[in-house]
Amino acid sequence: MFSLFSIRRINLILSLLLLTGCYHYNSSWNAFSPTYYNDPYSQPDFDELLGFGATLANIPPSSRAETCRTLLKRQKDSRYPEPGIQLHLMAGRLLSDACGDIPRILNAVGAIPPRQLSDDRTRKLVAIYTEALKRLNNQSRRLGSVERIHKTVPNGLEPKETTGSKTDENRLLREKLEAIRSMEKQMDQSSGTN
Repeated sequence: MFSLFSIRRINLILSLLLLTGCYHYNSSWNAFSPTYYNDPYSQPDFDELLGFGATLANIPPSSRAETCRTLLKRQKDSRYPEPGIQLHLMAGRLLSDACGDIPRILNAVGAIPPRQLSDDRTRKLVAIYTEALKRLNNQSRRLGSVERIHKTVPNGLEPKETTGSKTDENRLLREKLEAIRSMEKQMDQSSGTN
């Protein structure tokens, strides 16, 4: 029959085979375990970005700002720029000014290597968000220029003792008012064509 030495040898071999099989099974199982789960903000995933945008749209502005601050902190603390965080900031910026500076976001998203946006739906969503942010940025700049003009007009409206007659002042005021109306009309027309 079998000797005690042979039984131990067979047990040792079976134990080693079992351990190596379990190791292989365990390592593939761990790939899906919670310890390896990545934060959804770091993933450039279409469904995650769409869900994030929908969630952000349905929460109060103060909560949006808090979420943006969290994303900006994560971006700042990161050793290298994570594409998912950049894309979440992009989506968030459409709904909250607290998500950062538009040109900076557009530059960061533009620097994402194409291989990290392998999903066609994600690339299309990024293209839509990019154009929306560009348009939002242009509108902000136009609004800023109109506000500057409106701020300077009242200064020009103050009566100047050295100007002379009232008719000259009235003519000057009419010209400035017409110039402002013309600029506003041009801005309305250009925003209507975009």
